[in-house]
Amino acid sequence: MSHFSPAPLAELQTLRDLLRYAVSRFHAEGLSFGHGSDNAWDEAVYLLLHTLHLSPGQLEPFLEARVLSSERERFQQILERRCHERIPAAYLTGEAWLQGYRFMNNEVSE
Repeated sequence: MSHFSPAPLAELQTLRDLLRYAVSRFHAEGLSFGHGSDNAWDEAVYLLLHTLHLSPGQLEPFLEARVLSSERERFQQILERRCHERIPAAYLTGEAWLQGYRFMNNEVSE
């Protein structure tokens, strides 16, 4: 586990800010990828767009859009679960994408 010091949420104003923060955080935490994405950037984009209820291809027009404090808080919550609990993104969102098709995803309990 890293000694990453989380930034005060209020400093993260735009989608671009949140994405940069998430990628840095994922690298600092040493996360592994492979459930839908193979790198920190793609996973951060996916989680942010999901959290904001935007379609997977809608990042570019919104990169400089400012986010509401409630949106920042929701994204922070999902980041914390991803980093601390090591839950794959597909389990956090309940969905997975494969070649443009959306599949509902539930964690299997034993």
